[in-house]
Amino acid sequence: MKIRSFVVAMALLGGGAWAGAANAQQASLDCSGSNFCWVLSGPAYDRLEWSFDTAGTDALFPANCTDALVCQFYCPNNPGWVTANVFFIAGGQIVATASSSARCTAEPL
Repeated sequence: MKIRSFVVAMALLGGGAWAGAANAQQASLDCSGSNFCWVLSGPAYDRLEWSFDTAGTDALFPANCTDALVCQFYCPNNPGWVTANVFFIAGGQIVATASSSARCTAEPL
């Protein structure tokens, strides 16, 4: 009987995990050019937050990208790749994320 209860409990927990995954929203970020990224699509949100991995570059951001659908940057002396992450926040919760990489150069390519 204990084994059967354990199996039922695991099935219920697994079903809950699938339900949470089914509620995840899709988002899309495009950084295919150089020196900027833009949000292509995403769910309804209260706030849009950005983060960047700029390792190995001297990436500069001329403006705050919070809540912006487009974020620009440039690398005046140390070009390379920048990875952008965008977070869609609704009701204080992250409801979707997207990531993409862009070339960072002194001038747009």
